Amino acid sequence: MYTQFDLAELYKTYFSKTPYHIPDSGFKDNEITVGSGESANKHRGKIRNNKAGIAFNRVTTKGQDIWFPAEFRINGNANDPLIIDACTIAVNLSKTIVRTAVSERKGTVKEMFNIDDYKFTIRGFLIGKGRTVPEDDISKLKTIFETGEPVSLNGGYPELFLEKSNRVAITSLEFPEVQGKAYWIRPFTLTCESDFIADVKDLEVPNNANTNK
Repeated sequence: MYTQFDLAELYKTYFSKTPYHIPDSGFKDNEITVGSGESANKHRGKIRNNKAGIAFNRVTTKGQDIWFPAEFRINGNANDPLIIDACTIAVNLSKTIVRTAVSERKGTVKEMFNIDDYKFTIRGFLIGKGRTVPEDDISKLKTIFETGEPVSLNGGYPELFLEKSNRVAITSLEFPEVQGKAYWIRPFTLTCESDFIADVKDLEVPNNANTNK
């Protein structure tokens, strides 16, 4: 027996927003068709990799495509990851700009000081198999949040931003209140940011660099 539910409606109910949706057939804007025009069925059930050879999607045993899943690993352990299929991943990029006013000139001189950490917001659902409460996945997500060990974020899409290191620091985790009878579906919101610098000692200046000549 199978249970059908509309993830888009659930997403709107629990997160008070509707995820951006592009129809499989593409869309028209000012009479210009956006999209490849290829049949969606042609690529179903196939793994599609990014340029680094990392898969953007997973294919279930029933041949269903799961696009842009989120996968968390502790200490890079691929044997016991937490894979979240029903989720969306938002990415926020920002940088610090130093602005210097110029005498008798309009505007300012802008210099890039640094690029801030990339911030990821993942909203999704933990879905229990066989209509059971997803206790194991909830515990895994809680452990990933609490651990002091390195945590990596994988899934094909995050790697486009985490080129050098997949390591992230999880900054918040929320399980909102749930109403209704779908007790086997637990919504959550998780935020994390890139952790490119593993240790403060990586920033230390060599002793001979401070030697006065």
